[in-house]
Amino acid sequence: MFQPEFQAVVLAAGRGSRMPEITSGKPKCLLPVGTKPLVWYPLYKLQQSGFTDVILVVLENHKSEIQATLDKSELEIKIDYFPVSGKEDLGTADSLRLLHDRLKSDVLVISCDFITDFSLKGVLDVFRMHDASVASLFFHPHGGELTIPGPKSKHKPERDLVGIDAQTNRLVFLASASDFESELSLPRSLLKKHTHVKMYSNLVDSHVYVLKNWVVKYLNSQPNFTTIKGELLPHIVKKQLSKPPKGAEGKSIVSKCDSEDIFNYAKEDPFSIIIRESSSYNDHIGDSKPTYHGDSIRCYALIAPRDSFGVRVNTLATYWAVNSKVSERWDKITNGLSLVLRHPKSEIKSSQVDDKCVVWEGAKLHEKTSFKNSVIGANSEVCSFSRVFNCIVMNNVTIKEKVALENCIVSDGVTIEKGCQIKGCLIGSHHLVPENSEHSQEVLTDSDRLMEF
Repeated sequence: MFQPEFQAVVLAAGRGSRMPEITSGKPKCLLPVGTKPLVWYPLYKLQQSGFTDVILVVLENHKSEIQATLDKSELEIKIDYFPVSGKEDLGTADSLRLLHDRLKSDVLVISCDFITDFSLKGVLDVFRMHDASVASLFFHPHGGELTIPGPKSKHKPERDLVGIDAQTNRLVFLASASDFESELSLPRSLLKKHTHVKMYSNLVDSHVYVLKNWVVKYLNSQPNFTTIKGELLPHIVKKQLSKPPKGAEGKSIVSKCDSEDIFNYAKEDPFSIIIRESSSYNDHIGDSKPTYHGDSIRCYALIAPRDSFGVRVNTLATYWAVNSKVSERWDKITNGLSLVLRHPKSEIKSSQVDDKCVVWEGAKLHEKTSFKNSVIGANSEVCSFSRVFNCIVMNNVTIKEKVALENCIVSDGVTIEKGCQIKGCLIGSHHLVPENSEHSQEVLTDSDRLMEF
């Protein structure tokens, strides 16, 4: 049976708990971004990179909705849906662990909320070049402070501390900046081994990881790891500084009690070792140490060029920002795929819809309405004498007559009665905005819906 070099896994079982105002009752991966649902972007990127099939991890109660949406998306990649129970709050490592018996090759793991114009082939090539244990993809940050709908507040992005050997691109340190107050001390053994370490505090972790198959097997033996980025990867990166236990004859000893030791999984093919030792290649200069310092665990990082676009849509700020950028970056993101801003099955009677607007299937825009720089979701309706400027209007929304909507995010199933004036607001799913209401910089939602994480 043909065994692929890599198996692709897209993680889409997250609940969107960082932005419950717009994900309550809705799969996060189906949030509208430009002309497509969020999860379409990593799936298309995998398709672009030569993958013919993918495992998509979804919550069991969302599977049918996600599948029905993607069946209409005209993707060529074959999607194997892997439903997981929504009863437990599963982390990314938990989801991958549940898949371990279906993963026979090395694995490319990607989050459902990742959008980029950078080819995935780069990080795959880094992994191949060094026969790595792990390869991670990072981006330089884009944009500055954003004013997003809702109450005014400062949005502090999570920051990681990433240490990369500038000479070899080895990923030698990975931790959350919140774990350190003011000082960071690196182990002397690390600095002695990697003499060109460069520390970064502003890189964006794309949550794109290429993993050796043994890493998945090791993860299955470690039930306490719940996340890939926060727990599994820092652990493996740190283990690069360790050596397997040695016996008197220099052979690794792995007893029954050591069966969960990482070096029992990170065994290299003896033939590969012989080839490397016979070669004149070395990944570093300035010392007499062997290639890769003789490490059987090797982690690498690829930093995309500064002009590359890569973002994880996991907060309100990034969701708001990416919707304003995706159309202008569409050609680079999709490598020239045709951009259809107005779905042929939408009904547009308005003569005032600018060329930055996206209109989804089944949407109805009545006469004497005005639209600028907005997304109008599937089966949503905007009645006469209303205007929608710089907004994201999701699916099945009804906007009655004489409504002025500006700088807002409107979730699924919302009804806005006639005469409302709403500016800079987040409107939660299925909320009813009463007639002639005026709101500015507010979150309008039923309080109990915010608890549906």
